[in-house]
Amino acid sequence: MRRICAILVLLCLLAPAPISLAVTPAITESYAALVRQIDTGQVVVAHVNESDHHISVVLKDGRKEFISFPAAQHKTLVDSLLHHGVKPIFTTHKKTPKPVHHVLRYVAAGVVVVLLLIGGGVWVYTRGQRQPPAGESGDGQQPDGADPPDAPADTM
Repeated sequence: MRRICAILVLLCLLAPAPISLAVTPAITESYAALVRQIDTGQVVVAHVNESDHHISVVLKDGRKEFISFPAAQHKTLVDSLLHHGVKPIFTTHKKTPKPVHHVLRYVAAGVVVVLLLIGGGVWVYTRGQRQPPAGESGDGQQPDGADPPDAPADTM
């Protein structure tokens, strides 16, 4: 049993590892190497991310390279790509939309909880009050006006 639990814990710990490792591609080349490849005409496709200052290029031999470039060299890099016949594709990271908060759902849930609490309070309050049986009247005296059998008699 311990072995199964240990395996399950290990799997739970290792499950998110591929996701975290695949978040961003590693930088594979230097900026100087990229400039040499552009000058020699090896670059076929270039995806330029202006906000992060990264460029992803596909070379003639099919390799894909991911390079970080200095922000000051952005215009020079784009001009060099255009001069060598490579039209850069400008990309941005997709921004994930904010989760929609359903305020009305929360308000409705709050109203339901309050109504349940009020209903529970009324039920508890009325549960303690008991109705007298049908044979007895509510004032505690018998219909013929006589005293109840357990009442003390007036003997003075």
